[in-house]
Amino acid sequence: MINELKFNGNCVIVTGAGQGIGEACAEALGELGAHVVLVGKTAAKLARVKAALDKKGVTSEVHAFDVAVEAQVLAFKEKMAESGRPLKALINNAGTNLVKRLEDLPSEEWHTLMAIDLHSVFYLCKAFMPMLEKAPGGGAIVNVASTFGIIGFPSMPVYCAAKGAVLSFTRQLAVDYGPRGVRCNSVCPGPTLSPRVRGYVESNAVNGDAVKNMVPLGRLAECSEVANAIVFLASDAASFFNGASVVVDGGQTIR
Repeated sequence: MINELKFNGNCVIVTGAGQGIGEACAEALGELGAHVVLVGKTAAKLARVKAALDKKGVTSEVHAFDVAVEAQVLAFKEKMAESGRPLKALINNAGTNLVKRLEDLPSEEWHTLMAIDLHSVFYLCKAFMPMLEKAPGGGAIVNVASTFGIIGFPSMPVYCAAKGAVLSFTRQLAVDYGPRGVRCNSVCPGPTLSPRVRGYVESNAVNGDAVKNMVPLGRLAECSEVANAIVFLASDAASFFNGASVVVDGGQTIR
């Protein structure tokens, strides 16, 4: 199994790689020998992650653009095609959230978040599926959803809707592309100590103690704990996982 976890220099794209779960994925992929393609909107954040990978001897590259804009995704695809490096996996991790009740939610904000959390997944999967079909030993897509796409959460209508759609979209891709050599799975993180969640707790937008009480383990996840599951699904060690929704939530959804 150890060898099946290794990426042997093949490319893995990670969106939202500038912080949080995406950064943790980049670190884990680097340890397993991947060439990590760091994607995000903020160049400075990506540069910081790349510098940390460089110190560890990990090869990586930075592509700063907006994954919610299809034209920018397509331009990125062309750059990747020109590089000639085999693409092994795509990890769609980029996302954002908004704590606002339905009656207070402007249509513009609904569409903006849908573009980031859902439409970007469509754009990237469509753009890179042909490359993944040619991946050595088969390709993989891992879409990062959320437990809130399963159970819902107060004052998060657009986030819950988008993440629920990501789960359904992933299952559909698994049906069409599993037979063509591309495994498609999703990961549903529970409450995780990402920079965004820390901000919610510190600003009192979310009650941190209440969130902890939702989790039988009595704490929030570290980003690395979620990243471990994502990277496993992207590797050949998960060769019979297809259409799965892997819940990494400390038991949150069993209550």
